Amino acid sequence: MRSLQSKFLALTVGCVLLSALALGYVGFLYTHKLVNEDSAQFMNLFCEDKAEEINATLTSIEQSVNMIQDYTIEQYSELGKNGMDKDNTDVLVKKVQEVALHTVKNTEGSRGVYMRVNPELAGPQTGFFWYKDENGEVTEDSLVDFSKYAQDDKEHVNWYYEALEKEEAFWMEPYDNKNKNDWIISYVVPIYRNEDFIGVLGMDIDMALLKEKVDSVQIYESGYAFLAGADYVIYYHRDYPEGLDEENTHGKIRKVLNLLYKKGTQDNLVGYNLDGIKKKMTARQLENGMFFVVTAPTKEINASSNRIIRLFLVSTLSIMFISVLITIHVTRKMTRPLKELTEAAQKVAGGDLEVNIDCESKDEVGVLADSVQQMVNHLRHYIDYVNEQAYTDALTGVANKAAYKEYVDKLDKRAADEKIKYAVVVMDINNLKKINDNFGHEFGDMLIRDASRLIQKGFKDHIVYRIGGDEFVIIIEQAEKAICDELLRNFDDGIVVFNKNNTKYEQKIQIARGIAFYEPDCIDSFASVFREADHAMYENKVMQKSMQTAPPAAGQS
Repeated sequence: MRSLQSKFLALTVGCVLLSALALGYVGFLYTHKLVNEDSAQFMNLFCEDKAEEINATLTSIEQSVNMIQDYTIEQYSELGKNGMDKDNTDVLVKKVQEVALHTVKNTEGSRGVYMRVNPELAGPQTGFFWYKDENGEVTEDSLVDFSKYAQDDKEHVNWYYEALEKEEAFWMEPYDNKNKNDWIISYVVPIYRNEDFIGVLGMDIDMALLKEKVDSVQIYESGYAFLAGADYVIYYHRDYPEGLDEENTHGKIRKVLNLLYKKGTQDNLVGYNLDGIKKKMTARQLENGMFFVVTAPTKEINASSNRIIRLFLVSTLSIMFISVLITIHVTRKMTRPLKELTEAAQKVAGGDLEVNIDCESKDEVGVLADSVQQMVNHLRHYIDYVNEQAYTDALTGVANKAAYKEYVDKLDKRAADEKIKYAVVVMDINNLKKINDNFGHEFGDMLIRDASRLIQKGFKDHIVYRIGGDEFVIIIEQAEKAICDELLRNFDDGIVVFNKNNTKYEQKIQIARGIAFYEPDCIDSFASVFREADHAMYENKVMQKSMQTAPPAAGQS
């Protein structure tokens, strides 16, 4: 017969054991959920960041071609006042060719730029094609004779007829350019002025550039990235460097792509099994329609979660073992911290990371509380760090393109709803490529940082965005022209002072700038205002470069 004391002790110990098990189970569930959500967020942010790097290159190509298109339409309008003839067309092609040549030389990843004029305005062989080889040398090449190929011949002439059919800018899928024996993608724009079809303009990108960016991606220990397209096409994969078309995509890969198309661009990770290895992936669609996919083994993704789970299991077992030996008095003292710890775990699982676990207990419960508090602190610090990195440019410390895109999306909606007005200032550093080529990218980075400081100083009450290698944007809400003029004057004065005291560069630093305004009730979008500011910046750049006798060079400092 058991004594009352033994029964009471058994009951007390049993209750403590059940409480410890409950705490461990709750901690396991909520911690597992929280860490998995964090892993998914990390992979999605990582994928989005890498996709933005590729999109920056694609957007640069688009901006370059669109700039040439705007210039072509402008010149066509001027030359077409007295009617178009062969002489006028030759003049138009010559002017556009000069701008296109300068653009292709200074656009990263470009392999060529071309223009074919509508045969109804000129002869069948009117236009130009400039080709940039692997060494960066640009040479003029002969035009393709359209009469030798069918209109659907993708490798030779389909770019022209597809542009004519679509009547809008588009990215072609990767193809082997039989004219140059290159694997490329092209951004093609049909040029119209009102109802007049002027011709087709385009720029080629070497697929090797995208392959290099994809190959540089590594997440966790063995995770990697690949490029896919619709209709079960693999454009580039480390196991299939030449890609796979729909006919050659085998069953296993087809199943993976099927999952990708269904839910691969959502926030949740997509799980799949390939060759007996469980994996998870996420994807973002690029500017050119491709899917940029990041994948990693599930075991590596869950490694941190498993470590925390083991920590909870060990802690729970420790509490259970000690509970058998302690007295009722100690059991009662443990009730309060266990309850606080459970509440804290529930708050953490609910997304509240501002938890302060105040536990004065010196036993294992206190150790567990400290561990959970440290875990919460680390999670809070890590999430803050990830958020900061996601919206801050690493080189200059200003807002990056992700922050810029998010702000612009909101601004377009606010401008329509709240009838606000704003100004867009576009800035671009002159001669950066020459400095990189002549003195190295470290010196070029120094120039970018100095330029960024000057821009921030001139617009210290406004957010500065770095949206490209040497391109910055400032958006001034409720902008008055007089105030903007004063800001630009202060900015110009800052450059003058810098150049006066300059000991880094032999030549004066130059930053081209352009500004455009959006007024309430204006039907234009932010993109239209940006293009106007970008065009004004380009004109300012041309003027500055015409006044410059030599590129800036390193000084003695």
